[in-house]
Amino acid sequence: MKKFFSNKYICALTAVICTVLWGTAYPLIKLAYSDMNIVSVPDKLLFAGLRFFIAGLMVFLVCAFTKKNVFDIEKKRIPKILLYSLLLTVFHYTFNYIGVGNASATKTSVLASFSAFLGVLLAPIFFKSEKLTTKKIIGCIIGALGVIVVNLSFFEGTFTFLGEGFILIATVCSATGSLYGKIVSKGKIFEVTAWQLFVGGIILCLVALPFSPSVAFTVKGFAELLFLAFVSAASFSLWTALLVYNDAGNIMIYNLLIPVFGTMWSYIILGETEITNPLYIVSLLLICIGIVLVNLKDKREVEK
Repeated sequence: MKKFFSNKYICALTAVICTVLWGTAYPLIKLAYSDMNIVSVPDKLLFAGLRFFIAGLMVFLVCAFTKKNVFDIEKKRIPKILLYSLLLTVFHYTFNYIGVGNASATKTSVLASFSAFLGVLLAPIFFKSEKLTTKKIIGCIIGALGVIVVNLSFFEGTFTFLGEGFILIATVCSATGSLYGKIVSKGKIFEVTAWQLFVGGIILCLVALPFSPSVAFTVKGFAELLFLAFVSAASFSLWTALLVYNDAGNIMIYNLLIPVFGTMWSYIILGETEITNPLYIVSLLLICIGIVLVNLKDKREVEK
């Protein structure tokens, strides 16, 4: 598995596939909210909880099919899996859903993309083998410009703690959770991913239920929920494998593509026209240049 996921071409393709899948979440969540009359924060947390609970079950099924024993987890790893689940699923999505309700879509898109930069910047702190090079810093700056160039209204308006502040906290949880997951998942990638999603989903549901969420389940809405669960199951499993077998910073920079593909899918599914903005192409080019620079190896690294 290491040889497969560490191949630079397979690695790049898999990372792009993950971001394409995650990009579908933007419009599909909007559709599901409309189809299932999801309005309040408790409604959204219950929906997210069910999504990740089902996603966890899906990964459990994959583990069973591939004869991986999900119960063969060392006791010392259990608290780490719980922390991993809290960071990447519970805290991330709780702060994100509340923040999104108090901030514009533009600011949400830009601030959420900061997890890519945090991943590159924090990776050397988590892992001594990773270095923060000049090329990576320049790549992050160019990638940031790519996100901002189509979101110039980001600089308008005010900053609120319950809005932009919560989104930033969610971004930090996402970045640190992903990096911590690289440590926790070694040797048990799919098993740990299954538990991370499953436990996180249960906790989110338990947080939401006391506030009496009123989700109106429909056939269409449930189908959308199942597809979103599949997106989480497939993307988190593949993404974790990429993080384990490659430099975390080199993988996390691909997160910049999520809002780009989110815009593309919003155009295809919802008919939103942001993709027709000529700056969209400029944005995509800048992001791609940033990704290439972050993943570009120095001659000394190649010789090793």
